[in-house]
Amino acid sequence: MERLILIFFLFSCVSVQQKLDPATFYKNDICFKSGDLEFCGVGILPFRPSYDLKVTSFGKLNFFVMTTCHREITSENPDRGICKKNGIVRIKYSPTLEKDKPCPLYVSVYNRKHQHAWGMIVFENLRYGLSAILNCNGIEQNYNGVSICQSREYLLQSISFPEDVKVSKGVSGPAERDSECPVLKRVSKRLFEFKIPNRECRYAFVGESSKKIHTLYTIGYENIIVRD
Repeated sequence: MERLILIFFLFSCVSVQQKLDPATFYKNDICFKSGDLEFCGVGILPFRPSYDLKVTSFGKLNFFVMTTCHREITSENPDRGICKKNGIVRIKYSPTLEKDKPCPLYVSVYNRKHQHAWGMIVFENLRYGLSAILNCNGIEQNYNGVSICQSREYLLQSISFPEDVKVSKGVSGPAERDSECPVLKRVSKRLFEFKIPNRECRYAFVGESSKKIHTLYTIGYENIIVRD
């Protein structure tokens, strides 16, 4: 019996390398820091002329990609130097053609041991002033103009507004998927409930009285990456 317990213990301590499927939409889990703001996976930054970003991933970064609707920046072994192999990259991002557009910042990091990671940042827009209450993955939060929700695919979420709104058809994100973004289910003129599809979507709302705008980003992942 003791031998069986020892064998079980030894096998439970073995690190099993997770093999990622290129066709699977994985949860974003890169961590970002900008000033006093910190978040992991996806998040929103206030409007600024430029951003000093600290990007933290897992293990050595063999390849780094930063993409927007305007540019793509790549770097090989970006975390070498004084702090070697620590999974940290510091970048300065100054929007140019991206200003005043629904243009997220996507970050991808790749590791030869398959410890890949992804993250996404969206930015507040001075032209978007419609507030909303978003219930995402068990957390209720107030947003002004721009909101974002990442959750397991097909889980039920909701967003509500202080006035009657009209909503646009969903705009699909860059990843190729089998289905397009669904129409949001309207519970009332101010409340929507929706199950997040396994892709990135963007929805625009306009207040019927104020004519103010709100943009909602949804990211539905199919699986998570198991970290050592």
